[in-house]
Amino acid sequence: MDLSHDDSPEAELPSCSGCRKRKLKCSRQRPACSNCERLGAPCVYENRRTKPGLKGGAVESLNQRLEQHQSSNGDITHQRTRQASVCRIDIVQDHLDKLLEAHFDNIQPWIPMVIMRGFHESIQRDTEQQMTIVLEAMMIASLRYVEINDKPLDDTFISSETSRLRTSVMMGAMEGLRTENLQALIMIAFTEIGNGNLEKAWPIVGTLTRTVEYTGLSVESEVHERKRGLLSDSSSLPEPRDWLEEEERRRIFWNIFILDRISSIIKGWNPGINSGDVRRRLPICGGSWFHNEPAVTPYFGNWDQPAAHDSHGTSPCYSVGSIAGGAERPASTYSIRTGDKATGDISKIGALAYYIQSIDSLCQISKTFLQPTVDFTNRQEVSLWLTKFKELDLRLVHWKMYLPQQWKDSGVSRKIMPGIMDPSMTLANATHNTSVILLHERIAYPDSELLGLNIPSQFSAQNCLSAAIETANITTKYLGGSPSARPVPPQMGICAFVSARTLLVHSQYYTTPLSKEFQNLMDNLTDMSNRWAGLEQADQTNKAPNFFDQLFHSLQSQHQHSQRAATGQRIPGSVSALEVEGPVFSSRLNTSGAARNSHAPTNTNMPPTVNDLTPGAHYPDQLSNDQWHVDSQSPTTISRDDLFTISQTLMNNDFLELDRIISFEDMMAVGSMSQYYGTNS
Repeated sequence: MDLSHDDSPEAELPSCSGCRKRKLKCSRQRPACSNCERLGAPCVYENRRTKPGLKGGAVESLNQRLEQHQSSNGDITHQRTRQASVCRIDIVQDHLDKLLEAHFDNIQPWIPMVIMRGFHESIQRDTEQQMTIVLEAMMIASLRYVEINDKPLDDTFISSETSRLRTSVMMGAMEGLRTENLQALIMIAFTEIGNGNLEKAWPIVGTLTRTVEYTGLSVESEVHERKRGLLSDSSSLPEPRDWLEEEERRRIFWNIFILDRISSIIKGWNPGINSGDVRRRLPICGGSWFHNEPAVTPYFGNWDQPAAHDSHGTSPCYSVGSIAGGAERPASTYSIRTGDKATGDISKIGALAYYIQSIDSLCQISKTFLQPTVDFTNRQEVSLWLTKFKELDLRLVHWKMYLPQQWKDSGVSRKIMPGIMDPSMTLANATHNTSVILLHERIAYPDSELLGLNIPSQFSAQNCLSAAIETANITTKYLGGSPSARPVPPQMGICAFVSARTLLVHSQYYTTPLSKEFQNLMDNLTDMSNRWAGLEQADQTNKAPNFFDQLFHSLQSQHQHSQRAATGQRIPGSVSALEVEGPVFSSRLNTSGAARNSHAPTNTNMPPTVNDLTPGAHYPDQLSNDQWHVDSQSPTTISRDDLFTISQTLMNNDFLELDRIISFEDMMAVGSMSQYYGTNS
């Protein structure tokens, strides 16, 4: 039948397909409805409507796609099942003891600032939930060391949980000035540095250093001078309830001080906490704090105050105090303020106090010797620069000289827990040797600017070499004597890095075989990285990279660089650029190599030992003082003898034979560290 001239009623026709798609009312006209005619679209009338529902085969196609998707994710199904079971666990409510055990075993030894004794009971009495933020921070720092039913937590759960908790802690810590907030931020900053997230750590450290000023934590209450503000003269923190809480606050400050010094050493910027503003006593021995045995410790010394001229000057980091047996301790280079009530008993300080002294010395070397720009054509500036070198070197000598015997071997010979290396003291000794390296490195491997000076370069090179080897021994002995899953702090990685880098520079500068301790230090960094990763990721090859990995890869690049240089291969300019920036991590391979190639002799490879050096003698890589070019614009009031005198002093046997380096040569065998719970720091 011809439908083009069909005059049947509209009701007999369905809406055209175009109107149905556009959801328009169809006029049902022939040959085209009004809508299609207006739009110029084809108008088609279907005699039968399409049945609703899925097209044939659609269900079968969907089933096939679903099966393929499930098959592709089959390898992670068991992980998701495990994660789901773990996510149902409330760590604080159901496994608080496991969390505290993991924290006090693994984190507390490196940031000892939480009162261990009675901590569990304090949480139960915390009706205002002020300790919640501390527990959350503990989870961030310690979850990777928690075991439930003898199994570590899933790394996916740890990652998601720590990310959630970090947001909670950061928001909560900004709500007020409380010691609990500071403790939480310290744990997060420490963790972020170890994780290699340095850019996330520095803002936290900056916040902590400013909060120290707001809360008055850098000053003892006995010498605190209340500052009157425009609106209030009240103290930011309430008075401590007892001596234990007072010591806890003291340790909170010192841990912030340590973080501030670490950031300054790594990045090269000025410390946020000025030593001149610190009027704090050093922390007491951890055992006395743990057993609630109050004692008065010495004040931290001040580098910036005028030195008291004393032939027995000691480290600037503690004041006069009596030692056991009633003998009087030699006077400090810097005395405490006259308003202080007591000088304190030096025998009451522990390993943490010595580490504070050690890392401050390293920071001062970076700030006052490595960072300032020196015009080496100006005799006055050079003379002052070498005088500063001598002054800092003598401070390091004095620090070791007056170190108690039980701490020279990192606590192995002490009566309490003999044969066990104390973590904080091990770190203090390694840091001291690192200070020796960084102080002497510029003298030991001089570039073209220094080749005109009569300085003990080869003697300093021997010091750097010995200090690096001893640091390798220290870290190797400590790692070998501690549980394989127990972490070490980022500071120990810094010491290993500086020592390994120095061995590389020494080998290239003096064209000598690379010391075997270099590989030991590289292995130690790998061990440190695995320990930091936690129980779940320690043996995984795809674990997240951390701070120790960054140091390892930087050294690896420098080693490859030096090998290419030794074979005469072309070296890309970017190879020597380190992944970690800052004065401690600046490469000297290029400059030292250039200086060596231009000026080093061919008849000697190894620097002489101290006994081989003759005072005032001329050694390779050095020009005599008479050959020194005097800048025509240097002040006429500065005599040539000023520079000559300091140069001769540095070449004198009295200076060369000073004992600077912490050595384990006479150390007894290291025992197990499984009994250690941070009570001596």
